[in-house]
Amino acid sequence: MILLKELGRIILLFICLTYLSHASAERDIGDAIDLPKSQLQQLEQNNFKVLGVVQLKQNAGSDFPLMEFSGLAWDHDQKQLIILSDRSYIIHTTPIFENDRLVDITLNSYHFLKDKNGKKLKHKFSDSEGLALDNAKNEIDGDTELIISFERKPRIIKFTTEGKHISQYPLANNLKDIKNYAGANKSLEAITLHPKLKIITGPERPLKKPSGIGLSLHTINNDVWHFKPESADHGSLVGLTTLPDNRLVALERIYTNVFAGISSVLHLITLDSDSIQEEQISKLNPSASYFNENFEGITWHKDNRFFMISDDNDNIFQRTLLVYFEIPSLGTLEE
Repeated sequence: MILLKELGRIILLFICLTYLSHASAERDIGDAIDLPKSQLQQLEQNNFKVLGVVQLKQNAGSDFPLMEFSGLAWDHDQKQLIILSDRSYIIHTTPIFENDRLVDITLNSYHFLKDKNGKKLKHKFSDSEGLALDNAKNEIDGDTELIISFERKPRIIKFTTEGKHISQYPLANNLKDIKNYAGANKSLEAITLHPKLKIITGPERPLKKPSGIGLSLHTINNDVWHFKPESADHGSLVGLTTLPDNRLVALERIYTNVFAGISSVLHLITLDSDSIQEEQISKLNPSASYFNENFEGITWHKDNRFFMISDDNDNIFQRTLLVYFEIPSLGTLEE
């Protein structure tokens, strides 16, 4: 009987170790895509120089789906790309480069987001959309924290890099109530951390009031800026990232219907406490076939280089593409 119990403990331990290893062991999760030279030239003429495209696989195991990615951020200290799913989990990854071009990506670890009680976020509380990092560029190892914005139940929460709840930020009055948004799934889609203005977030579509003044950016202290989207009727703010010179790059998605395809527009934004300047710096049209996807996340990497990721919407006809690219017009951005 004692031998049977001991054998049972050994088997259970083996299962647990196998499970943990499966959740966190490094493994390849991407396949490189070679774009036609003509398409690369067309994109570069539009101020968008592709330096690599990797299609992510659909899972890292039966219990670890890789889908519906909506945000990503580069951890400068850890040299990792952290990717957020709107199913309330994050993955830590390492992009693989050859001659400064993205050729692959490996999964380092997989973490579910937890509530105050340590339980996985569920239902309306689990629609995680925007990701920014704090303490990710201070040359201190292991102190990075995640700042995540949510839809359906609009809020901004700080987590550890393993998904443990740290604290919830107070929101400006007009951002608290879901009734102020264009829809339950149109709230706090994008977020970034600005050195001077701190947390900047934005709803996917314009708020109901005031109406007719375009997409909006907000601090949690009630500062508000508006800028004109490429498409007033169908443009959505889906991603934000901050550059070393404190300017922002905003990612706008334009989706009319399935037949029209999806366009992605990059806006360069300069903010002061009481003013905003905006210019369009690049546009990807559906004719760029490999980029006719639902891109929702963007993050600055180094120099004038960025990562951008698409959300496959858990749809077999869509893909998760991680794109590494350069915006030539930005020149060299000092870190």
